[in-house]
Parts: sequence; structure tokens; C-alpha cells
Amino acid sequence: MDTLAFHFDAYGGWGEVKGVAGFDEHGLLLQFTTSDALFGVLKSGLREVRLPIEALRSVQYRAGFLWLMPAIELRVRELSALKDLPESEQGRLRLRVAFRDRHEAREFAQELDRWRSLRRIAELDRNLDRLGVGGAASAPGHAATPAGGHRIGTSTPARRTETDSER
Repeated sequence: MDTLAFHFDAYGGWGEVKGVAGFDEHGLLLQFTTSDALFGVLKSGLREVRLPIEALRSVQYRAGFLWLMPAIELRVRELSALKDLPESEQGRLRLRVAFRDRHEAREFAQELDRWRSLRRIAELDRNLDRLGVGGAASAPGHAATPAGGHRIGTSTPARRTETDSER
């Protein structure tokens, strides 16, 4: 698991959180310490928070003001996912990174978002299978018919049959 150093302000600017983020098949792992922002002498012990991949709603890399303040913005589906963190706002967590780490941060965010998307697609597929959705339209050799009446990949309209309500 590759890691990325991050930091962000906490307690209304009176504290600072510094740590590393990494992810694996179980989710995003944040390891951090909190210290006072004035002198940095009051420090907490090492803390870990794991955010399950399913809890993430979106992951975005932000370049920041004049591209000088890069950050990764995480949005979660439920506020309870961020309850163990010292600072979050409306289901969002902004992990700031050093300017020199901006390229790594962009790759980290893209890879995490890709992993999140793949897990979400797999979850939706399982839900569709459980509901029994699929049928002939998803069978090999059958083209789906969108609302316009044309089959996908062909220029011929789909054959339409009369229903009881149209007779």
C-alpha cells in the first residue's frame, strides 16, 4: 500500500493534523497525530481511522489557489464515517498535501477513485443479480432498445408490438 503525507487544520485553526493516507481492498486508512498549532508541543498519540471504500461518495484532487495548495477532497455517504476525525465539514474531508507531493496526490486520488468506482459497479451488479434483473436484453446477441426506439449499434428501429392499452 502506497502512502501519501497529508495535513489539515483542526479545532478552528487551533490544532493541526499531520499524517499519512493509504488504501487497500478494505478501505482508506488514515494514520495521524494532532498537535496544537501555536507551538506544536501538545501532541496526541498516533490514531488510525479506516474509511470503508463503500463509505466514500467521491474522491477529487484539487489544485487549490493558484495551484499552490493542492488537496484531496473526500466526500462520504454518511457523516458517521468521519466521526473519529477531529475536523470535517458536512461530510467532506480535505486532506492538504505539500506542493512537492502534488503529482503523487493526483495519482493517489485517481487510483482511489478508480478503486471506489469499481467497487460501486460490483455492488450494483450484485444488487441487479439479486433482484433478478437481466433477462433477454442483457443476454449475448440481444441489443438494448432505448426510449428512442432504435437499437444500440444499428440504424433500424426496433420492432414494436401493440400492447393491450394501445388496442
